[in-house]
Amino acid sequence: MSAKDNAIVAKIRVIYGKRLREKDYLELVSRKTVVDVADFLKRNTHYESTFSGVDTSSIHRGYLESILNKAYFDEYERLCKFQQLSDKPFFNFLLVRSEVRELLKAILFLNNENNDVYIRTMNAFLIKKASFDLIELAKAKNFKGLLNVIKHTPYYSILNDIRPDEDGIVPYTKCEIRLRTYYLKWMLEAVNDNFDKKTQKVLTQQIKVQADIVNIINAYRMKTFFDGDAQTLDDNSLPFYGRLSETRRNEIYEAENPKDFIKRLSKTVYGRLMENLTEDMDSIQFEKELERLQCVIARRALQFSDNAAVSLFSYMNLVEIEVKNLTSIIEGIRYGRSISYMQKLIVQT
Repeated sequence: MSAKDNAIVAKIRVIYGKRLREKDYLELVSRKTVVDVADFLKRNTHYESTFSGVDTSSIHRGYLESILNKAYFDEYERLCKFQQLSDKPFFNFLLVRSEVRELLKAILFLNNENNDVYIRTMNAFLIKKASFDLIELAKAKNFKGLLNVIKHTPYYSILNDIRPDEDGIVPYTKCEIRLRTYYLKWMLEAVNDNFDKKTQKVLTQQIKVQADIVNIINAYRMKTFFDGDAQTLDDNSLPFYGRLSETRRNEIYEAENPKDFIKRLSKTVYGRLMENLTEDMDSIQFEKELERLQCVIARRALQFSDNAAVSLFSYMNLVEIEVKNLTSIIEGIRYGRSISYMQKLIVQT
């Protein structure tokens, strides 16, 4: 292990040790207001510096969530700058992921004729970092306008031949599959171009496992809510295979109903790793079980890796789930959900 890798791996493990624990989540779900949540995070957790200078006494949900998202990205940038990691293209993975998400969010708002809302929900901290102009993206009134904003980026050629229907609705799922496919291919190429064989193997496995999990979740949603057939599920899948072979994936997609889907999944490597998998679980519980599986894989990689790229990639995936946990709690409090309901949404990182 190089001195640079040694330093960043050690730093990441120290920071990871300060993550939110079960006792913190128990405190958070018992809070009555969003202000109470912000105050607890500021006074009792590693988010203390995040809220430095922030008046939490009047903070609202949207602003709190934006602070947490910015803290997530700031952490990533600090770690990259710590040992000049960003010299290698792979270490831009979170920026590319964020750009893809901003584009998908903008398309969603266009389809709902709420493009004016995008500017209030976009991650403003990306304005000076993204490869396209987020302010101009917010001004786009239709898909043609969106394409014009990204004309100088790789995303243009990915979306350029997509056509809205006669009502101006953009095929969102088609856009999502193309953009996520680009992101995963970009990462795999960056891994192969920048790292040794051992690092390539570990990172490639993690990336493809992520693709498997996205495919499983999307397929289960289509089977549950739209009674999608095997061909529809396959057409809307990312073209990657991790620990789920093409044959095994097709067997799952041919399930007659959601219960049969879970029954077939339980016979795979993923099903065997999902300790709480049951045929009667609802879609939210199902997705949370897959998030728990992601955490297990990321934790193991972080525990045993002596490589900066593997450690950073694994750690940022864990931090993202922690931010999702907090967002679920914030939304749960806003809508008056019970403590037991919010506890079910928390995935221990």
